Amino acid sequence: MSTRLALSRAYPHGVPAFAAALADPDFHRVKLDVDGTGRIEVVAFERRDAGRVRVVLRQPVPPGQIPAVVERLLAGVLVIERTEEWTLTPQRCDGRARVVVPGTPISAGGTMSVVPDGDGSRLSVDLAITAAVPLLGGGIERQVVTGIRGLTGSEHDRISRWLAAEEAG
Repeated sequence: MSTRLALSRAYPHGVPAFAAALADPDFHRVKLDVDGTGRIEVVAFERRDAGRVRVVLRQPVPPGQIPAVVERLLAGVLVIERTEEWTLTPQRCDGRARVVVPGTPISAGGTMSVVPDGDGSRLSVDLAITAAVPLLGGGIERQVVTGIRGLTGSEHDRISRWLAAEEAG
């Protein structure tokens, strides 16, 4: 069983600006730097054929941002490993995401897209979060979804700042 998370955010910057950002490994690191410590690690970054990008990130989760039931499953610091694969064009960006939490039965996978939205663009994310824990899995999944929703505001702000700075030149 899994719990679905669908998020969508509008940006005043066009799809070409987003495509350029997604093709920059530093953008991926900055967008996930929740606590501003710079501990996000870009483990791998590949530019494949024209317009295709693959990035693997390792993200430690700050204490206090982990649901208590998940914290009990850990033998140390919670680290998220996230792989994103994007196809980038000036008209549309489409991606797939896979997330694993080593040492836990928690994972996620789904799709992402950046499409035109008026004079700007819209980033949409659709993930299925899975916690393979008998009897407790659904509750853990809901807590993970709540945690992710709580982090999206600061991620949105970091993406907005990056796009504005790139646009300003």
